[in-house]
Amino acid sequence: MKVDAVAVAPLDLASGFALLQTTQKQGFPWLSANLLDQNGLPLFQPTRIKKIGKIKAGIIGLTGALSSLPQGITRAEWQTILPALIEKTSHQCDILILLSSLSPAENQEIAQQFPALHLILAADLGGGNMNPQQVNNTLITQTDRQGKYQGLLNVDWNKSGRWGKAREEELNSLRNKLGALDWQLERMRTRKDLQQPEYIEKIKQAERDRETVDQQIMTLEQSPATASADGQNLPCSFTYNFLALQNSLAEAPEITALVTDIKRQIFDIHSSNKHR
Repeated sequence: MKVDAVAVAPLDLASGFALLQTTQKQGFPWLSANLLDQNGLPLFQPTRIKKIGKIKAGIIGLTGALSSLPQGITRAEWQTILPALIEKTSHQCDILILLSSLSPAENQEIAQQFPALHLILAADLGGGNMNPQQVNNTLITQTDRQGKYQGLLNVDWNKSGRWGKAREEELNSLRNKLGALDWQLERMRTRKDLQQPEYIEKIKQAERDRETVDQQIMTLEQSPATASADGQNLPCSFTYNFLALQNSLAEAPEITALVTDIKRQIFDIHSSNKHR
């Protein structure tokens, strides 16, 4: 699949550590900063820096809680290792990404604590497809389990290093707000108790709000599409989509043969145990 990085999640260890160790030696890009050996050293590469065009992406992997660990392996809590990793990696890259199978509450806490972290790709088994949510300066998102969907996140990144609404999106939001205020004022001005002091003040406040929004629209419309040549003043933006994968795709013969062989082995083991 030519993936750039995959964080070790609890279910990846279901077949034991040896399988992951073998595939790691073969070049599969496993990441985990908090799975440690008996000496407290990482069993997998904790981070990776990937050059994407002119952008350097820093990627950190964290493994969520496991019901049991293979012998000789310990799992460190993220609080003990993540601060130093973010401090070090953030200076080596333009965008910092965390691959996390931690709980949603832990991901939220991490996003609140570390503004240098820009994106968390989560793996909560019960979460399903998750529209990107911005917490502090971090987006949190994930795709549903079991390969039912392909998550597509397109990021327009620049030197500002901060998320924000795209210019047209912000304009549309302000225009909608202006329309709502116009409708509210029109209704307010047709009321019979229009001359009551408290109601006069409400109308004045709505008029002030309308003037503020109208000024914001004018300022944004008159501003250039690019605030500066290097993009320093522009917020970063993104688009996303979840593509449902069809279950009617043609089968690959080599995969079919592999699945058939695995089923045969399981049947043979089951039959052998049954006759003991």
